Amino acid sequence: MDNKARLFRRLVALVCILAALGCIAFFALFRIQIVEGETYRSASERKLTSTIPVTASRGEISDRYGRPLISNRPVFSLRIDYVYWDRAAQNDTILKLAKLVRESGVEPVDSLPISAIEPFEFLEDPDARTRTRLNQRLTEAEITENEAKAAAMTAEEVVGALRTYYKIEPSLSAEDARIVVGIRYEMQFVTDFSRNNPYIFAEDVGLDLISQVKERHQEFSGVDVTATGLRQYNTTFAAHLLGEVGKIQKEDWPEYKEKGYKMNAIVGRSGLEYTLEPYLHGTDGSRTVETDLRGNILSELTSSPPQPGANCITTIDLNLQQVAEESLARTLESVDGAEGGAAVVLRVDSAEVLAMASYPTYNLERFHQEFNLYKDDPRKPYTNRAIQETYAPGSTFKPLMAIAALETGTIDKSFTQFCTRNYTYFDTQTFRCLGYHGRMDIVHAIQYSCNFFFYEVGRLLGGAKIEEWAGKFGLGQVTGIELRDEAAGNIAGPTGRKILQEKNSWLHDWLSADSVQAAIGQSDHAYTPLQLANYMAAVVNGGTVYKPTLLKSVKTYDYTKTVFDHEPEVVSQVDISQETLELVREGMKRVINEGTAARAFYDCSVQVGGKSGTAQVGKNELANGLFIAFAPFDDPEIAICAVGEKIDSGTKMAPVVADLVNAYFADGGETELMAAENTMLH
Repeated sequence: MDNKARLFRRLVALVCILAALGCIAFFALFRIQIVEGETYRSASERKLTSTIPVTASRGEISDRYGRPLISNRPVFSLRIDYVYWDRAAQNDTILKLAKLVRESGVEPVDSLPISAIEPFEFLEDPDARTRTRLNQRLTEAEITENEAKAAAMTAEEVVGALRTYYKIEPSLSAEDARIVVGIRYEMQFVTDFSRNNPYIFAEDVGLDLISQVKERHQEFSGVDVTATGLRQYNTTFAAHLLGEVGKIQKEDWPEYKEKGYKMNAIVGRSGLEYTLEPYLHGTDGSRTVETDLRGNILSELTSSPPQPGANCITTIDLNLQQVAEESLARTLESVDGAEGGAAVVLRVDSAEVLAMASYPTYNLERFHQEFNLYKDDPRKPYTNRAIQETYAPGSTFKPLMAIAALETGTIDKSFTQFCTRNYTYFDTQTFRCLGYHGRMDIVHAIQYSCNFFFYEVGRLLGGAKIEEWAGKFGLGQVTGIELRDEAAGNIAGPTGRKILQEKNSWLHDWLSADSVQAAIGQSDHAYTPLQLANYMAAVVNGGTVYKPTLLKSVKTYDYTKTVFDHEPEVVSQVDISQETLELVREGMKRVINEGTAARAFYDCSVQVGGKSGTAQVGKNELANGLFIAFAPFDDPEIAICAVGEKIDSGTKMAPVVADLVNAYFADGGETELMAAENTMLH
């Protein structure tokens, strides 16, 4: 009896518990469906909002007279939007779309540095940036244990590892798998494909391809056509100045992220495209897409239109730039053994760069396609020799030495030396001159480039004074021009020698005899062609050293407002008496009229002043040739420096200078050109 009663009580308790739980469930469902039904119904219809950037066009770049250098060409691109993209079937979609794109003659965007067909091979050296990034990304995605292991993998192994990582069907051929992994790699690691970052699958596609994609829209869900602006190079000149654009590199991403850039944004990578990026890069617009929790599109609208970048007007005269590059190439190619060179033309009253040429050059429009062909070329076509290479100035340094000696009172205009060719320094060393010049004063010493005369000037001045006066004219210092990787160079003197000794411990301390060699532009002097042109400009404008510039003004995208207008920036002022200036200029005029360079200038439309220089670069090697000049003689407007590597003589660069002078003054010089400029731009 007791057991039955106990079981009955347990049964009742269980029934009560179940009844209570049932009541709780009933009231919970009643509250959810009836009392708070509307609230939960709204929550079930909750929207997810994605903001997709609408890329703004980059600003254009033109020369000083409005002639376009770089503009934008409207093109159609295939874009994949994350919110529409079927990620479950993406491998199959990518392969079909890639084949369709290739049949149209366009290549999908793919930066995986591995060949497209078997046997797979790396397209870059192991230490190349693309290979280094690949190793980092394989490690970050835990595809490999570490970068060292990634670096040890063959191209075949990398493709295999990525094939596994992206779960590509084993039945797919190796070449087809390479297509898919390349694009998946680009989407994931290069552009950070996401809700807020659409992926550009292919650029500059034709209408036939667009039609096929639209007709097969069910197969290509998420693939859309967008109109974008592709950089168009309107000239084959000034490649070193203009530079190229590309996607943001991973190592640069934190910097650009702080500025509000999207990871797949196109930015300037070199030249003016890089340094003028704050002006050229516009403000992206945005497109908002709303979806429900199941991914269905609810609405789509443009939140804000894109704001194009500003237009940059450079100081370059495109016609003069063309003459500089063509004359430089013609002159250097005519000399056996010549390796390269540069030419710079400046306005003497502002240091505005009218032309800056470097040889050999390259095709900016085909930079990305041809980069691997020329990156290891010993002639270094991608180097801008005008600002990135330094040269001993040779005898082009002598006008500066004349100014320093006269202005410090070390010598006066009556000072002479009798050149016997061999200059003996304190009976310990003998230095040679190139000729037996006899009695030389300052004017004739410049005219005949008498080393004997300037050996004595160097001895009297001493290394510290040589160093001081070279520094006054901006030599051995970066100029601050709007280009990256500008070389500073080095001034020959006690301080400059100590700097060099930090890297070359075998160099002896500066000796007084070193001043003799320094005075003729040898020793430790190393200056860029831009520095030498700017020094020449400062000499003939009366001693004002300006900061060189390539940027004349910046206008809004519609040219209605001026964002920036360049004003000449004075770096320093060197005191030069009128008497000193006249003596030095007279010597430089005689170089042109009566010296070895006279033949090159016989048909110039204006009087020119100039000085050649020949600088030794090593034993059994041809010397570098330099020529600095200014024109017109009576009222200088331009200063020029031309340099040829291993050309053996500075006078061989005189034809380049003469071509530039004739080209500049063929258009009437400064006055008429400024009138044309005002007409076109204002």
